[in-house]
Amino acid sequence: MPVMSKPSAIRLLRLYEKLPRSEQKAKSIAELIDSFGDEKTESHAKALKSDLEKLAEEFGSDAVIRIPDWSEDVKGKTPKYYLHPDFTLDSYDNDELFFWEMLDKFTAHYLPHDIHQKLVEKIASVHSRQQKQYQASTLGQWKNHIIALPSLLNAPQFDNQVIATIQQAILDHKTLEFDYRRKWEQQPETKTIYPVGLVFIDNMIYLTGFYAVGDSIRMDTIDQLCEHRNFAINRIITAKIIDETIPVWVEKFNLDYLNNLGKLEYHLTDWGEKIVLKLKIEHYAGDHLRERPLSDDQTIERLDDDHLLLTATVMNSVRLVDWLVSMSQLSEVLEPIDVREAVKNRLLDGLNYYQ
Repeated sequence: MPVMSKPSAIRLLRLYEKLPRSEQKAKSIAELIDSFGDEKTESHAKALKSDLEKLAEEFGSDAVIRIPDWSEDVKGKTPKYYLHPDFTLDSYDNDELFFWEMLDKFTAHYLPHDIHQKLVEKIASVHSRQQKQYQASTLGQWKNHIIALPSLLNAPQFDNQVIATIQQAILDHKTLEFDYRRKWEQQPETKTIYPVGLVFIDNMIYLTGFYAVGDSIRMDTIDQLCEHRNFAINRIITAKIIDETIPVWVEKFNLDYLNNLGKLEYHLTDWGEKIVLKLKIEHYAGDHLRERPLSDDQTIERLDDDHLLLTATVMNSVRLVDWLVSMSQLSEVLEPIDVREAVKNRLLDGLNYYQ
């Protein structure tokens, strides 16, 4: 049975199979009928023209391309047709497309450049096919009502080549060498590390890993953790991959493990440790901290008529002290004493500027 005599759905599938995938190989309606092995009649040409228009409406004019463009008059011309080479019939529902758009909107700058570019191209390709029905869906409309406000401080400038080199070293499990300029220092130092991953704190990016110390059986876990460091990526000037595979012992220190040890941010002590924090807080602060507790085991109880006692198990990080300083008009650190002293000293140092 000739293709052009088959039902419309079958014709559309065969047309999708037969359409060329490049502009140079674009075919006219007559040439497409030839490729089907059908007789070139006016009714067949009219039906195929209608099928091409249906495909363009379904998948988008950016996917099913006409020369001249669909918006132009073709009177007196012989139009040709082809499929964009990147177009595929991948199945995406609205939930999946919404997920990819949110990934692009909120986390794309965390991804390697080439992976992000593929994501952008994939979203554009899917949009070209189902933009109309997606925009009409609840999810398609909802994406226009979500925004993430930026940090108060702008992100530092990152060297894209440095980031690309770091990402490649991580993916290839290779040793990384880089020149690093510490804060408040003028001259860079050369570092050689076994990279583990990237840590995002607010809009800062840190490289976490271990100094390259080889693979000695005499090193226990404590010795190995002593070689762990975090480096702000914006302070890395140049980086290169060394063709040296990372030792097996590094693999046990994945990001979750390091995070549980408190090794992925700066602390008041050399080793991250959990502390039992006790705060004397005003009732206003109590409402705030009931909504956003400091920890899963946080408790708040009455201390006196004007104050509450908050108890929570937290990591003794610098970020904690920063937060305690910002809350100092509503709270007082009771314990631990070293945290109390750290907050007190920060407040006294700041007060010097206002006297």
